[in-house]
Amino acid sequence: MANKLALEIEKILAESVGDFIAKATVKKNCELIGTTPDTLTSDQLPALAEKIDKSVSFFSGKDAGEALAEKIRHLKV
Repeated sequence: MANKLALEIEKILAESVGDFIAKATVKKNCELIGTTPDTLTSDQLPALAEKIDKSVSFFSGKDAGEALAEKIRHLKV
């Protein structure tokens, strides 16, 4: 079960890529920065946002990736 921060990121991503892809994106990109959705902290948001930017940009375009990453960087949970 993902923590509140990871769930909020999934919600942000789901608006653009759907629920299934959002969950998978959060899980995989958390792994890439050495954490899990359960243990993600706000200190890790900049690194996670950068990884998600690249992931989303690859599939949905650079503008979409940058916009979502910016929302993630500024989360206050």
